[in-house]
Amino acid sequence: MLAGIAFHPKDPIDDLLAAIAEGMLANGKSVAGYVQKRRKDADCGTLVHVRNLRSGDEMPITKNRGKMAKGCKLDGDALSTLASQLSRDVEAGSDVLIIARFGRSEAEGRGLRDVISRAMDLEIPVLVGVRDEYRDAWDAFHGGYAKALAFDETAIEDWLAQAPAGMVSA
Repeated sequence: MLAGIAFHPKDPIDDLLAAIAEGMLANGKSVAGYVQKRRKDADCGTLVHVRNLRSGDEMPITKNRGKMAKGCKLDGDALSTLASQLSRDVEAGSDVLIIARFGRSEAEGRGLRDVISRAMDLEIPVLVGVRDEYRDAWDAFHGGYAKALAFDETAIEDWLAQAPAGMVSA
């Protein structure tokens, strides 16, 4: 099971996904994945941190490149570390994998694509936040397999409840 949740830049996708994770955890389910938090930074405006939903650990995923820097601040090493953490979490077993963003790295064929694919191989339901600008790359990645979900907690919970036998639902 694979589902994409369409969202716009100002939508609170991380709050929505964290609520889904918290609900599952409260019901004794195992959750792998991450959500993002933005933190103010004096030099570059905002830095992005990710919180691992299984361990609770946080780490920066962007770099402070200074006030005059232009272009993406994504820290490739941090993204690789996140991918390694999530791979271990998926291999250990989980009732759901939550990926907050299908972003530029995934659109370019890198990032967390392998983690998503491995979770699907293991029949772990996967929820992915998909911003409009990466919709075409997302569609090419899943090739018509993913369900499109509304930006709505009830719709997501209903989708998780439909997990076939062998998959654990919310």
